[in-house]
Amino acid sequence: MKKFIPLVIIGIVVLSGLGAAALQTHPTVTTLAVRNQETTTVVFSSAPSVIEEDGFVTLTMPGTTTHLLEQNAPLLPLYVKTFTLPWGSQHIQITATPQQTHTMSLTKQVAPARIAPVSQLDNQPYVTDPAIYASSELYPYVWSTSELGAGRDATGEQVVFAKIVCYPVRYSPAQHQIIFSEGFDIRVSYDAPTPQPTTGEQYDMVIIAPETFEAKLQPLITHKNEKGVATLFKSIEDIFDEYTGADPPEQVKYFIKDMYDTYSITYVLLVGGLKSHLYAKDKEAISYGSAAWHIPVRYVSIPMDEDEACLCDVYYGCLYNATGAFDSWDSNGDGVYAAYSAPGYPNDVFDMYPEVYVGRLACTNTREVGVVVDKIITYESSGIEDKPWYKNFVAIGGKTFALYQGIPDGEYLTNLAMTYMTNVIPDLVPVKCYTTNRDTGGRTPIPKDIIKSFNEGAGFVDFEGHGNPYSWNTIWHDGTYPEDWTGGVNVFLFPFIHNKEQLPVVIVGGCHNGLYNVTLLGSLLDTDGHDYFCYNMPIPFCFCWGLVVKGNGGAIASTGCTGYGFGSSGDPVALSAELEMNFFWQIGNNSVTNLGTAHSTAIQKYINENTMSRTGAFCITNWQLFGDPSLKFGGYSS
Repeated sequence: MKKFIPLVIIGIVVLSGLGAAALQTHPTVTTLAVRNQETTTVVFSSAPSVIEEDGFVTLTMPGTTTHLLEQNAPLLPLYVKTFTLPWGSQHIQITATPQQTHTMSLTKQVAPARIAPVSQLDNQPYVTDPAIYASSELYPYVWSTSELGAGRDATGEQVVFAKIVCYPVRYSPAQHQIIFSEGFDIRVSYDAPTPQPTTGEQYDMVIIAPETFEAKLQPLITHKNEKGVATLFKSIEDIFDEYTGADPPEQVKYFIKDMYDTYSITYVLLVGGLKSHLYAKDKEAISYGSAAWHIPVRYVSIPMDEDEACLCDVYYGCLYNATGAFDSWDSNGDGVYAAYSAPGYPNDVFDMYPEVYVGRLACTNTREVGVVVDKIITYESSGIEDKPWYKNFVAIGGKTFALYQGIPDGEYLTNLAMTYMTNVIPDLVPVKCYTTNRDTGGRTPIPKDIIKSFNEGAGFVDFEGHGNPYSWNTIWHDGTYPEDWTGGVNVFLFPFIHNKEQLPVVIVGGCHNGLYNVTLLGSLLDTDGHDYFCYNMPIPFCFCWGLVVKGNGGAIASTGCTGYGFGSSGDPVALSAELEMNFFWQIGNNSVTNLGTAHSTAIQKYINENTMSRTGAFCITNWQLFGDPSLKFGGYSS
């Protein structure tokens, strides 16, 4: 076999016209200029490595960037490359030409991808899709595919993302063979627009809330403007009076689009959750809830197990598709939004790159508004130099479903998060509540140790494990799911958290911890757990929002899943956990300083680096941000 040369990435060659002038941040139709082209060559350093395990083989290939994750389909290495093109580019053509190819025989079938909610991965069997595994046809069926999207680049400019997904290994199951390529020659060509200067008044953030919340929000608006975050208020009543749409959430999204187009806003803060903690009919239709909400909510239809439709605030920030058209997320106009394998409904085509970075404070009443406003103002009114507790990083994890590289996968993830964060907090102090500490000494993921760690104050807290709306938990490092729980922490213990003004940003890895449509009666009456996943446990708020709205401590912000958190067997940094790690990567490696930017660019990074699947779309759309998206990590120095 021909000897392979070392892995090289031959740089992007820009033939003409790129980066000559700054583009405005909001979309505008412009005159097209000359045609542009970018090229890249990727060469893989060796043939695929074959590892036998559990009666199958797995394949790895140096130089590839990720794996193809399609449930019950062969798990194969991928190379993904995303180009950033000027907004308004047209006639975009993307090609990837494979270099010399080779054939290799296999003695066993390629292992299928095993994807499941993290609570079920430990016992997930190998299942092969007969339509693929009984065929002699090569899978994937082509050498490459491409995708286009619209969003912001690292500088905040509106751009088109052109992604090429290369399949360097293709598999013929019936013939027990793979064919693989030594590399790819990739080319993107497009007609670029003539840049136009930004004109007119600009704002950084708009706050959307009911009129009754405005007086309580005014101190926050004043504070933001004093800190240089130009902020304005818009009542939900005025939006409903002034904007039209197919349903209430679309009316709100059209208003956000108008603010983006007119004022180049970056952040949207939605202030308002359910109107009652006691009971609410939280949905009028499959795709939205409004009457019971202060601010309407979008439900997306990407069914996964018992999750038929998940709450999704990411919807509000994704305004455009790559053609420059408004992206309703209901491309076929049937009133079912972001449909993806929803029984009885055709799939929608929708773009998940955010143009605007959205967070929600799911307040029920003015008292709760006052609590979170006071927390934000106090947090931001001093800088890191006045917060000695900010360097504490509380890492809470155990065996979510397996060991990875000799340690529990949850602990592996929190270690990775801390590694990223040491780039911006060199004197970071790890506070590890780990299952492996049980035998060696130290804190573990039990209520007493978790609460103690919160009460000492921290800049960040990372939970990686299992969850539901009222609790987070994990399994001991030598235990078995679902018998050997550590204890974790739940909302009924939140009164014992009294960290006062020492407030962390909390990232919660687990299922349904961010399900913010729960009420006391709704969760109590949900006997089978398929609506609110509480199994008769009455709670007034979900785990993630409960930490933020708590007085005398808790969190300054949090993220969590409104649906299941998903994982992939054999790689803890995948799907939901990949989004969570991307959050810390953006802060530590990309110098992101604001909450909403870290959340939205974590999504952007995920899309840019993976081929999109139903499971990936599910994980993105149910990843909720609770907090002020413009929040500056650590606050402002005086």
